[in-house]
This record gives sequence, C-alpha cells and structure tokens, in this order.
Amino acid sequence: MVATPASSPPSSLWRILGLLGWFVLLPSALTVLGAAWLLGGSLPGGDMRTAPGRVVGHETTNLHRSVGEKSVVEFAAHDGRTLRVVDSLVRQGAAVHKVGEAVTVRYPAQDPLQAEIGGSSIVKRVLGWALLLCGGLGMLAGWLLLRLRPVSPA
Repeated sequence: MVATPASSPPSSLWRILGLLGWFVLLPSALTVLGAAWLLGGSLPGGDMRTAPGRVVGHETTNLHRSVGEKSVVEFAAHDGRTLRVVDSLVRQGAAVHKVGEAVTVRYPAQDPLQAEIGGSSIVKRVLGWALLLCGGLGMLAGWLLLRLRPVSPA
C-alpha cells in the first residue's frame, strides 16, 4: 500500500498572514469610508455661495491633551442677514486666522449657517484625498495578504 501525503493544515506563518490581512483590510476600509465622508462634506455640490467675511474672535476648544482655537467669522449672506459661524478647523495653540483678518466664506445657499472658511475646505479636501489614497493602499495590501494564504481543502 502506497501512502499519499495528506494535506497538511496551513503553517502558522500562513495563519499569521491571514490574520494580518484582516487586521490591515478592516481598518483600511473604515479609513476609506471616513475619507469619503470627509470629501463628501467638502466638495462643492448644489448651490454654493461665497461671501467676504471677517474674523471677529476665537473660540477655545479642548483637545486631547492641549487647548486649541477655532476662528469665529462674521459675514453677510446672500439674503442680507449678518451671520456668525465658527470654523470647523481647530488649531492647537493659536487659531489659524488673526482677529480682523479678511477671509472668504463658502456656504450652501439653503443653509448659510453651515458656512466655513474657504481655506478650511481646502484642508479637508487634501486630508480626505490623502486618507482615501492610504486607505485604498491598505485595502489592497490586506486583500493581497488574504489571497497569499493557501486555502485548506474542504
């Protein structure tokens, strides 16, 4: 009787690669979703308006281990109302803009209270595209690690 080699279960290295593949793939997929959300909120869509604004103050925000500041901007909307909005960009230490500085404000025509400083939307877009690229590369690496491991016969 001739013995045929039985299929051996995958080695521990292959199991580790498979586990590593999942540890890379899942957070990368979440990063891609977060980047899509960030980009969806910063890309122009619908009826967007711009208006000149002026920084009238700063709002202090507690960060993880320090304090940050956001700029408070006053601008006139297209319907004639004068509005104040707090920028979405937090800067550790001092705010990005100085009090009295002129800035451009972008806002949806339907809801001027959702306004943001024009430079902040650029930061969001750059960060969103960088996260999308890194998350996509991570998903590719995780997928490749999962594809490298041998499949045990059923």
